[in-house]
Amino acid sequence: MGESGTVVSAPSSMSTPSQHDAPPPLVILNPAGARGRAKQLRALIERSIAGGRADLALTAGPRDGERLAREAALAGRDVVAVGGDGTVAEVANGILASGRDVALGIVPAGTGNDYAYQTLRLPKEPLAALEAALTAPAVAMDVGQVNERYFLNSLGVGIDANIAAAAEHLKKLPLMRGQTLYWTASLTELFFHYNRCPELTVEPYGEPVVSRVFALAAVSIGPTYGGGFRINPDADPHDGFFDLCMIWKPSQLRAFRLLPLIEKGKHLNEPEVKRMRVQRVTMLAKQPIHAHLDGEVISADRFDARILPGRLRVRQPATGG
Repeated sequence: MGESGTVVSAPSSMSTPSQHDAPPPLVILNPAGARGRAKQLRALIERSIAGGRADLALTAGPRDGERLAREAALAGRDVVAVGGDGTVAEVANGILASGRDVALGIVPAGTGNDYAYQTLRLPKEPLAALEAALTAPAVAMDVGQVNERYFLNSLGVGIDANIAAAAEHLKKLPLMRGQTLYWTASLTELFFHYNRCPELTVEPYGEPVVSRVFALAAVSIGPTYGGGFRINPDADPHDGFFDLCMIWKPSQLRAFRLLPLIEKGKHLNEPEVKRMRVQRVTMLAKQPIHAHLDGEVISADRFDARILPGRLRVRQPATGG
């Protein structure tokens, strides 16, 4: 597809599939992923899907991947997302909104790639990742839903959501990607904006309500977010539960000491930390606040989240990457 959003069919050297065959997958590439580096994969992908294996489409703007994925799913086509966590989440939202049972494949090409690398253990080499995205077994994965949006990996409010908002601006700078991006955004927020930690009421379904000022409250389906930070390191995307981590707001100095522990997943027994497994949770604030939702930053004063067990089939190599 060109920059306008139309589909580009790969050059064909084989006969056209008969009407009884399944329609070919649609590969959706975000050319802006990783500040344009994802666009460099276009020629490689076109060569790899030649002969009618799949069609290629380029996104033209925000939420375009969602539209393309929904249209493909409604036509019964599997979908492959090429990009980072945000692109993957857009494409997944399109598939899930369609109500159709089609498979999602992923070629990691963003700045974080937490879901692809840490949850799915996909190959880091693009051709191997594309082959897995087209042919690996499709595994039923849990999905989260919050305020009518779907997410595959994580939802969080508090300083980590403010960090995600800061990272959106910082990622435009050279060399800002992965953990470098997240650490820079983290230190900026801790040094200059620590007073923004919100007062929240957290209502886990079936558990006591907690109201206080939080450094963060996050639910996870996969074990990491933010370029590898292990907020809920034992989260399992197949168990039908969120892992909820709540961290009370400590002193600023203490927060600096906690950050490297959180990165390594060694914060679990710290006194400011409370964790539980839940299927539903509501988080309430006194005014709209940021939340990070996979690669997207949203704002609201209420977040109602629930787990949807095994709702999406995602292609995953049996032995990982």
